[in-house]
Amino acid sequence: GIASTILFVYPVMVAVIMAVCFKEKISAITVFSILLALSGIALLYQGDDGKPLSAIGILLVLLSSLSYAIYIVGVNRSTLKELPTTKLTFYAILFGLSVYIVRLDFCTQLQMVPSAWLWADVLALAILPTSVSLVCTALAIHYIGSTPTAILGALEPVTALFFGVLLFHEQLTPRLMAGILMIITAVTLIIIGRSLVKKMSMLLQMNKK
Repeated sequence: GIASTILFVYPVMVAVIMAVCFKEKISAITVFSILLALSGIALLYQGDDGKPLSAIGILLVLLSSLSYAIYIVGVNRSTLKELPTTKLTFYAILFGLSVYIVRLDFCTQLQMVPSAWLWADVLALAILPTSVSLVCTALAIHYIGSTPTAILGALEPVTALFFGVLLFHEQLTPRLMAGILMIITAVTLIIIGRSLVKKMSMLLQMNKK
């Protein structure tokens, strides 16, 4: 739970990288949306009875978050932008596979999947949250940019909680509902943010006239 919560600081990292390295202007609405989304994600986390956190664990999840932020920015701001989405996804998965091969002592620790039902689970994991997710992320980065895509990614814990309540009968508390509302509000602000700023500026100009 803590790892998942810390991982979702990557929208902040994306916004900082875009601002520092590529001089992208960060609007007040974007900053507010990032803070609101992170606060909502924090509310979705359920604590582990105040146990001390591992410094190495925190460092590893921050590095994971940074690597994801760099990937999102790289897809948008490098020659990878010209690469077809399917090819980009293939290479991303291939690199991930190479890491797993090393971690599994070059496949010597692999175990056979014991049943057909578990094979269906493996295929579902490979297709939906891996291949489809990576393809959609790459497309989103091309169409709307790195920062909005990163912030929209904050919906992930909301969908996880939704299926947890729907399928596994997890309890939906007022705290969790508040967290969901904060994240959805943040995402909505990102979606309508630009048009909202334009309308506000037009109204201010009309009032001045």
